[in-house]
Amino acid sequence: MTELPFQPATTLNTRQNRALALAGVFQATQLTHMTALTGQQSIGESGNFYFEQLIRASLNIRPGSNQNAQTLDFFNQLADISLGLKTLESTIIQPFNTSPKSRIPKLSSTKLPMSYAMALLQLEKKVYSNPKFVEIIEQSQQKILRQLSFFDNNYLHPSIIANLAQTYVDTAGQINPRIMVRGNAEAFKDAGHTNRIRASLFTGLQMAHLWRQLGGSSWGMVFGKRKLLQDIQNLARLQFQVV
Repeated sequence: MTELPFQPATTLNTRQNRALALAGVFQATQLTHMTALTGQQSIGESGNFYFEQLIRASLNIRPGSNQNAQTLDFFNQLADISLGLKTLESTIIQPFNTSPKSRIPKLSSTKLPMSYAMALLQLEKKVYSNPKFVEIIEQSQQKILRQLSFFDNNYLHPSIIANLAQTYVDTAGQINPRIMVRGNAEAFKDAGHTNRIRASLFTGLQMAHLWRQLGGSSWGMVFGKRKLLQDIQNLARLQFQVV
């Protein structure tokens, strides 16, 4: 048998589509956690890859225009969100005494990423209910998309990340309680380091907005954990099609 990469043409059902958007939120908060612990170099090439995919998506998620979208419309392939799937699955199964075997490797700790994700889901509602914040996000998206041509479409250019970070500060950063990120105290003194953390949180905010537009709700997530786990594990299997 030969394993072929996942084909984006595969149609996801409503629940899978929503679960994938939520995985995007958890990918952002896992990257936030990884960056905060030991600095921007700690996330490595794979971390930078996942970060870049989130930045691309966050610049194209528009307020009020994604209800009929597929989450994969904003990514090249399902594998672009595999870190988020790992994090979300680990978050769900940890409280269970008997968890089903998974194709996704376990992560050592998801407590802080889960805390950041829950906070982002709450912040998203407040940010997108404020027309001023929505306008800031839309203007920032347009500005950054124009800037990319000057930086050879390098989504990880320090100026791009700094602008994403400032957008987060000007929107979600104005709302209390703010997300308190735990990590290396010395590293937080470096502007580039804090910019990457805030930019990661901004991408998570955008994925949270997409998730809500696709019908996501905090209550539904809490009371539908087993269905969500099933959806995540099915998505994990879809990363490769066996023929």
